[in-house]
Amino acid sequence: MNRKIKAILVSLLFILFIPCIASASQFDFSNRLVFFEDKVIKHHNMGNVTVVIGDADIQTNINGSVIVVFGKASINGMIGGDIVSVFGDVYIKDKSLIQGNVVSLGKLKNDNDVIINGTKVNIDVDIISMFKSHGIIINGLIILSLITLAAGLILISIFSGRYRVMSYKMSKGISRRMIMGGLVVIGFTIIVIFLLFLMVAPIFYVLLLMFADIVASIFVGTLIFKENYDRTTIYLQFLVGQILVSILKIVPLILIPSGSYTAMLIYGICFIILQYSMAFFGIGTIIDTGFGKKTNCYK
Repeated sequence: MNRKIKAILVSLLFILFIPCIASASQFDFSNRLVFFEDKVIKHHNMGNVTVVIGDADIQTNINGSVIVVFGKASINGMIGGDIVSVFGDVYIKDKSLIQGNVVSLGKLKNDNDVIINGTKVNIDVDIISMFKSHGIIINGLIILSLITLAAGLILISIFSGRYRVMSYKMSKGISRRMIMGGLVVIGFTIIVIFLLFLMVAPIFYVLLLMFADIVASIFVGTLIFKENYDRTTIYLQFLVGQILVSILKIVPLILIPSGSYTAMLIYGICFIILQYSMAFFGIGTIIDTGFGKKTNCYK
């Protein structure tokens, strides 16, 4: 396999950790968010359908998007949003209409008379080969990125409206948000240094950076889908943004030759700059918008 292609596929593996967060959840967020069971939709649905480790059988029209992680998605109807499948199978049956995009990391099959108005992307991922010949640092970054992806999908499912508000004008007031977020992150970093003997302090610090990464990844997604913002779901913006950011973090580390300490030092500096720039912007955006409460952002 080409080394560059392998590097890209490694970055996509980040989504693999989604079921780990889902298994820890003890709450029923919505009848459209299902963990560890199959979901059959026979009646018209107004929202999104998200299934983690289970199959989704869509037999009618859905106004929102369909997201399936580690399961099969069978589509027979009109989907108003996107179809996203992570390490599973997608079968779009005859005369189905997909208004948005179709993104599949796994097997994708569609009948000839299916209409897809958006972009169709299919990557047949070889999961086993991705785990071969990777060091502990890469595996650690993969796990952290997977947790961020999982947490992001769950939080966006619960607070989709607020995340949409935050994403609406993220390109405005970037300097102000970077300063506000920087003051908070730096202050919190100093506190954590003095409280390292408490296990809970580093955990909260990592959660803070992860929470900021989710917002910053959405910002990256809004830049990519800038020309088609109104028709792109917040889920797809986050997924694409987080994957691209993760590629920037992982791929250089894979390509650095073993024993090249100068290159590792440069990589470490760039990694810290990227990570904390995202943290500053993410926390600043959360503060500036009141975590999406300030609906005047739309005005």
